[in-house]
Amino acid sequence: MLLKFKPRALLVFWHRWFGLLAGIWLLLMAVTGSILVFYSELDRVLNPDLYAVEQQQESLPSKAWINTVESTYPDMFISFLDLPKTSEDPVRLILNPRPGESVDCALSLYIDPYTAKILGQRCLGKLQFDRRYLMIIIYELHIDLLLGKPMLIFLGLISLLWVIDHFVSLFISFNRLSKWAQSFRIRFSATGHKRTFDLHRAGGLWFFPVTLMLALSGVYFNWYEPANRFINFFSPMTPRYIFTLPKLQQPTVDTPVTMAEALSYASETTGVEVDMVKFIPHKGVYEMRAYDVRDIDPYGRRMLVLDASTSEMLSDRHITEGGAGNQVAAWQYPLHSGKAFGWPGRIIIFLSGLLVSLLVVTGVKIWWRKAQAQKTKKKEALDSSSTDLSQASFDNAGS
Repeated sequence: MLLKFKPRALLVFWHRWFGLLAGIWLLLMAVTGSILVFYSELDRVLNPDLYAVEQQQESLPSKAWINTVESTYPDMFISFLDLPKTSEDPVRLILNPRPGESVDCALSLYIDPYTAKILGQRCLGKLQFDRRYLMIIIYELHIDLLLGKPMLIFLGLISLLWVIDHFVSLFISFNRLSKWAQSFRIRFSATGHKRTFDLHRAGGLWFFPVTLMLALSGVYFNWYEPANRFINFFSPMTPRYIFTLPKLQQPTVDTPVTMAEALSYASETTGVEVDMVKFIPHKGVYEMRAYDVRDIDPYGRRMLVLDASTSEMLSDRHITEGGAGNQVAAWQYPLHSGKAFGWPGRIIIFLSGLLVSLLVVTGVKIWWRKAQAQKTKKKEALDSSSTDLSQASFDNAGS
């Protein structure tokens, strides 16, 4: 049946049914994505106690924060440290149970950098529908709808088909190239179907580069390893040093070099300002992200790897180093979040989420109108056929 369609009709068929079948998933991703643009701001409003720092002229050294946490939670170890981005931000740490200790869950802990006071905590992996966990739940919904790897694979497929649909919709948006400008017009003075159709077509065209980028980065994040292999095929990538290190035969959480000392060594050795620190027990190293002039978003992207036994600096490389493939991979999150371009970029991503929601809704309305029109047409045809048969029967009876 499809073979009888003309090329344009076939593309319209694809676009219609992709929108209907994938629309609910795109709508969920769009709504949660728009909310996540303001993750930090909304979380601060929902949980003011976690951000209630007592600003002073200078913050305490990292050793003071770490000592407070270790003395308060002796049955846990610090696996992650996120330093304050501004003078109003708390220190955030992630604590994991020590081997052999019975602890309910890993903790996300918030510390006042000026007083080392523990402001509050969240239990990682806990799903509780209240203000404390609301933004985390929205984030997890955006990632995989709380359904894990199978949903990641499925959403990756949706993203790939969405990439294809971008070019399909681009082709069918222009009936006549001589009147291409009309495709970008929205007749706000019109009502009903005309305005709905304009919103659907022109809205998609105006935001085409942004939504195409979101679709491509959606493929990247959901199919991370295959996507990197694909990029590597065209431009060999230099992997993060941490991925090249072998695992230790006997992981340990008690190392000669403490996290506070690792931070000090990194600053003394390279003169950098560290953004985040991660301790990796099964490899016996600290991986640190430091700020650099080559950063393309507000996070430090200079990756330092320090031996937790000897304090030796094993690697110092910015994620953009290593060729075009590394550049492509490095740009995925900054573009997807809009943070590559500051507040203007974030606003564009927020608006694009609203637009995708609009495209889904208007697309369904257009399909419903056409379905109803076809239904009416068929009914009229049946009624006409029945009338003709009745008339023929009457004529035959009369003869």
